[in-house]
Amino acid sequence: MQKIRVYLNHRASNSSDFWREKISSALFRSEVVFRSPENLRQLKLFLEEDIALSPQSIISVGGDGTVNTLIQDLAYTGIGLLVIPGGTANDLANELGNLRNVKRVIHCIRSKEYYNIDLIKINNRYMATNGGIGLGSRVAEKINLIRTEHPYFKFLMKMTGKRIYSLFLGRELLSMRDRPTHFLIESLEFSKIVNAPIVLINNQAILAGTFNIAPETNNADGKFNVTIFCHPNKKLLVQSILGVMKGKVPKDDPYFISFETDHVYIENLSKEKNVQFFGDGEIIEEGQSYDIRIAKEALKVYSHKRACLTVEENYDVEGTLNFDEINDSNSEIL
Repeated sequence: MQKIRVYLNHRASNSSDFWREKISSALFRSEVVFRSPENLRQLKLFLEEDIALSPQSIISVGGDGTVNTLIQDLAYTGIGLLVIPGGTANDLANELGNLRNVKRVIHCIRSKEYYNIDLIKINNRYMATNGGIGLGSRVAEKINLIRTEHPYFKFLMKMTGKRIYSLFLGRELLSMRDRPTHFLIESLEFSKIVNAPIVLINNQAILAGTFNIAPETNNADGKFNVTIFCHPNKKLLVQSILGVMKGKVPKDDPYFISFETDHVYIENLSKEKNVQFFGDGEIIEEGQSYDIRIAKEALKVYSHKRACLTVEENYDVEGTLNFDEINDSNSEIL
């Protein structure tokens, strides 16, 4: 009998009872234990206990922030992670093709349809999707701060969905007055000192649900993408960002730098302040320098897109629940 542990973020779209019913019904032949941690400390205690029991699978019901917490301990364990989207951007769930209906996605566990993805290690912390420093960090910090201090903000996030990130990015661009940060960037592919308001580290093509920043990047090729916006003024920066938002990577833009690597070192040369690094929608570290490396095939994941396409044709879809019917809500890290 498969041992499965389910982590329910209490802020995920729909109630815990809703998810318990749907998951229990789909996995009725398995030993399923539900975890509803009230805080980050309790989540880590539950996770430590569960990993010691070596379950076949862990299910995350929440957003990318919940996933980020789980992967810190799941990396290289061989325990499979199934991501059920219950957040706002749901970048990893989208990359894995897990935005369909509950039964089809959970069927990946029953049929053992999985593959291993690369993670990115930033100093001593893992990231699964996209992140970086600069304006992106400010957007993540302000959204998370407002969400914590003002419970009603979740209704705005519910109405706007993934667009909330674009709205906050636009706000940051309009209010930007300080000079771009002075960075030393070192890698085999690119080494230079740059003035950059935005530096992004990408393990997949799309950031925040809609920002197609690295279209040739994927999470299973042993490399990650580095994108640097080093535009000298706000007008040129906005033009470049708008181009990316419209699906046009600015290939002829001399201030737009993009390359693939497996290791990059970034140091803040403006010593008067630390810089924050955001990853998977959360601020994951703050410091003066970041050693960033690929962690090859570090995480076993269940994927509807990569592994379940052949299953889909013969699967009984009667009574399935489409994720489009589920209300979006904020559900990042606890």
